[in-house]
Amino acid sequence: MSILDIKMVAIDIDGTLVNDHKQIGEKTKAAIKQARKQGVYVVLCTGRPLSGVKDYLEELDLVGEDDYAITFNGAKAQVTGTGEAIFENLLAPEQVARLDQVSHELQIRGQIVMPNSEVITTFKNISPYTVLDAFYTKMPLYYCEPEEIATHSAAAKYMWVDEPEVIAAKTKDLDPEVIADKYTVLSAPWFFEIMHPKAHKGAAVLELGKHLGLTKEQIMVLGDENNDLTMFELAGFGVAMGNANDQIKDLASAVTTDNNHDGVGVALEKYVL
Repeated sequence: MSILDIKMVAIDIDGTLVNDHKQIGEKTKAAIKQARKQGVYVVLCTGRPLSGVKDYLEELDLVGEDDYAITFNGAKAQVTGTGEAIFENLLAPEQVARLDQVSHELQIRGQIVMPNSEVITTFKNISPYTVLDAFYTKMPLYYCEPEEIATHSAAAKYMWVDEPEVIAAKTKDLDPEVIADKYTVLSAPWFFEIMHPKAHKGAAVLELGKHLGLTKEQIMVLGDENNDLTMFELAGFGVAMGNANDQIKDLASAVTTDNNHDGVGVALEKYVL
């Protein structure tokens, strides 16, 4: 594939765009800005809400009315300059209520992430991972009674948020009915995410690309972990970070340097600029 074919680059954040200190390297920053000047769409693709990536978007000058981000792991795509939703793939209120009921039955703490960037939990002993998630992504955190959940609007995702050993034990023999017709991913040992079947990064990248008039062959993706797998399965050209897991590297068209050595910038210079 000619490098001139690439019109959109979708980039994961943690372990990809940023280094281990959560900073964007200078080579990566310069390459992204140059790619955007050349008319290439640069799309941050993340499990976070828009509020959780605002600082990075501003740092990269990706806050115009023709700039986009994929948020909530693919449940939503938005115009970064206005917040306008291009599409949403959400869990219905009754699905969320059922998942929350199962959480209490299994005694595994959960949280609901709303498309307006709020986090809701019905567990009085709030998981410390819920508190950290809300803090780092700048999402307001609320408690409500379990019976109130069905009265809320559709959700971006339901998450089991507990100690890694708890999540591992509770999901090992999980009744398939609980997650039937849903997309699930263990995005971290303490985060098990449950979403609409189309709410994953791969489907979202293709859907946004279609909105922009692009084919999958014109889309390059970069990532490192399991919640990036669908991007590599569906997009035209996947570049694995040097620090990516083996599954990502096996699916990738190419491997770049790691996130501490401007892997994104190196890949952009080689395949786009």
